[in-house]
Amino acid sequence: MVKVLFKNPPLSQSSSDDRYKWVALTVASLGTLVGILNASTLIIALPTMMVGLNTTLVNVMWVLISYMLVMTILAPACGRLADMYGRKKIYVYGLVIFTCASLLCGIAADVYQLIGFRVIQAIGGAIIVANGTIIVVDAFPKHELGRAMGILSMIMAGTFAIGPVIGGFLTLIDWRLNFFLNIPIGLFASYYAIKNLKEVREFSGLESFDIKGMILFAIAFLTLTVYGSAAIMIGLFDPLMLALLLIGLVSLWGFIRQELTFPYPMVDLSLFKSRIFLFGQSSAFINAIARGAVMMLLILFFQGLQGYDPLVASILVVPMAIGIVVAGPIGGSLSDRYGSRLITTIGLAVSLIGLIGLAMMQYDTAYYSIAVWLFINGFGSGLFQPPNTSAIMTSVPLERRGAASAMRAFFQNTGMVISMTIAMPLLISTVPLDEMMNMFVFGGVHQPIAIQVAFTHGITLAFWISSVITIFAIIVSALRGTGDTVKGIQA
Repeated sequence: MVKVLFKNPPLSQSSSDDRYKWVALTVASLGTLVGILNASTLIIALPTMMVGLNTTLVNVMWVLISYMLVMTILAPACGRLADMYGRKKIYVYGLVIFTCASLLCGIAADVYQLIGFRVIQAIGGAIIVANGTIIVVDAFPKHELGRAMGILSMIMAGTFAIGPVIGGFLTLIDWRLNFFLNIPIGLFASYYAIKNLKEVREFSGLESFDIKGMILFAIAFLTLTVYGSAAIMIGLFDPLMLALLLIGLVSLWGFIRQELTFPYPMVDLSLFKSRIFLFGQSSAFINAIARGAVMMLLILFFQGLQGYDPLVASILVVPMAIGIVVAGPIGGSLSDRYGSRLITTIGLAVSLIGLIGLAMMQYDTAYYSIAVWLFINGFGSGLFQPPNTSAIMTSVPLERRGAASAMRAFFQNTGMVISMTIAMPLLISTVPLDEMMNMFVFGGVHQPIAIQVAFTHGITLAFWISSVITIFAIIVSALRGTGDTVKGIQA
């Protein structure tokens, strides 16, 4: 039955087949649609979920963090499985798991059940994220890939723009609808992928999977992440924190050694010999640290401090997504002509300007000013993402694109987790938890001015830190070289 379900149409004669490349982009877009909707609608719902589940901000944040942690841990493994068994089968499994888990999340009785079901959902999400980009890269010729990534980025941004509005509307009815929304989209995406997706080459599945490497990687990532977040509050030299740090470092050393000696590594470290791959992944990682918590902080600002309902708050953050929508195709097309270094570096510089503008806002700053900085920040991100992704994926051979895409997802998610572990302690330390709870229940405008100022200071301090981090991303992006320019490709 499984063989019949995943029976492919005849293999494409070329990955640049004119019809199939648009089919592949559609399939990837559907997976992106369900993933981005899940993320963007849920951020809007967090304050309402906190009240509805009668829990704390810290607990409800784990609804997000647990998802990203599991996605990050599994992304390299999912990419490796795609290189072993093919993109189509793994991708469809991911869509099905994600859809079923969305149903479970929607019927969760408390925050702890919800976190558990989100872990299951993250397994499907990791598969979707690790494979979606590969499907597009396999189907498009190199000289058109920037354009394809630009289109995919525009779809992502468009979903990112409308997602919060949909999430705000659904949250006004019932926050659980944000999970139920995934079900019809996931079912259609699964059906469309089964019927239309095909492999561009044969996959033997005879290579060994690096189980030891996966275990060492999971231990290293979890322990070092916990140390990086908890040690700030507990103490860098606390015995328990030092023990976690030691376990993390030893596991990381063991993981690197395993990947260098295992014949079929989960993470192919040799890919980093490519300068474009190395600096492309590094700049994306640093940029994710800088931007990962921006949307969440703005939602907390609009819903908590300024007291807007979820629908209005979702509309207020739309300028950022509009900037991405406008700039995405531009960045992708320009990178096809001029290479990734110039366009990505300019994009990060523009994003930096937007972050600095946001870092200067006050508790009573006029919205039009915030909207301008949101658009600028989004525009810079739109210029950066498509050419950077295109450069990373085309710098590796076809048979290693699963690993490359998985590493891209890993660095992206790791950066976002680090960003939140930096931002949340800063925010929580500015206002007592009971005062913060009152802010979301009764509205920030009814709180003393000192509380409003302190809460805003925690947010803007996080934005200033993000601005400094973005400077390093700009430097790293500029160091990538010009091997993917039109001239470099022809040479």
